[in-house]
Amino acid sequence: MTLSMNKSITLWLLVGDWLVLLLFVFIGQRDHAMNLAGSLPSLVTTTLAVALPWTAAAAALGALRHPASGSWRMWFGRVAAAWLIAAPLGLILRALYRGQGAIPVPFMLVMIGLGGLFMLGWRGVAYWWAGRAGS
Repeated sequence: MTLSMNKSITLWLLVGDWLVLLLFVFIGQRDHAMNLAGSLPSLVTTTLAVALPWTAAAAALGALRHPASGSWRMWFGRVAAAWLIAAPLGLILRALYRGQGAIPVPFMLVMIGLGGLFMLGWRGVAYWWAGRAGS
């Protein structure tokens, strides 16, 4: 795989990651019956609050590169580790931006647990798709 191919795969994964985060926040807002037009600024800021630490953690841990053949377990481990770093940081950034003094525990659990499932599910699809495209 050439360097330019690595960059395109990284960009493809990163764009997918950000879209999954946007979808996760959007579904959360719909679950809380937030008005679509009124919640747009919150959708953007909450997504960015999680996407920025996610991007940094995933890049630092190597979760933005497509895994080498046969190393899917290590790659998924890196994705999970990056999520366990990024999700709490994203919650803290969101709370700071909103001027909140505390983050409710149920909100933390949903963000870390369900958000992690969204990310790992998406990455499972991405891994499968890239494998099919390569064969």
